[in-house]
Amino acid sequence: MPVTRERKEDLIAALADDLGKAQAVILTDYRGLPTAELAGLRNQLRGMKSGMHITKNTLLILALQRAGMPVPEDLLVGPTAVAFCYGDIAGPAKAINDFLRDKEVKVKGAIMGGSVLRGAEASALATLPTRDQLFGRLLGTINAPGTQVAGVVASGIRQVLYLLKARAEQLEKQGAA
Repeated sequence: MPVTRERKEDLIAALADDLGKAQAVILTDYRGLPTAELAGLRNQLRGMKSGMHITKNTLLILALQRAGMPVPEDLLVGPTAVAFCYGDIAGPAKAINDFLRDKEVKVKGAIMGGSVLRGAEASALATLPTRDQLFGRLLGTINAPGTQVAGVVASGIRQVLYLLKARAEQLEKQGAA
């Protein structure tokens, strides 16, 4: 049964809305992948505040145009699954790359910040640190100078205490003799 024009408009509007909210969009092929495995990937992505849709390329092109994003028509050939990264980009990219690692299909490309990433550039998103890892590094960088100052101050106090202890032991030996 063909999809009505109204239904297509609703699909385009929903896709354009998702594209507007997304930090990045990852385009992959899904040909030959079992539906159950794709459902598992979708559930995994949902837990990362991301989503995945399988859509017709013509509807995706119209939604990209409506959202004011670049349209990589060379990447929109054949069946396309679209992953929307709403918050963290690296986590979903790693999950998709891990999922596709043993499969025959690969990541086609990505759209991030108004730029189209192809092939290796899109796969490099999976090597980025996650948002939590970046916050940890930032916190460590901010905390490092304070920790170093505390160590230097404690070291000075420790040296004075060792000196006083040695003098007390020396006086005890002189008093005992």
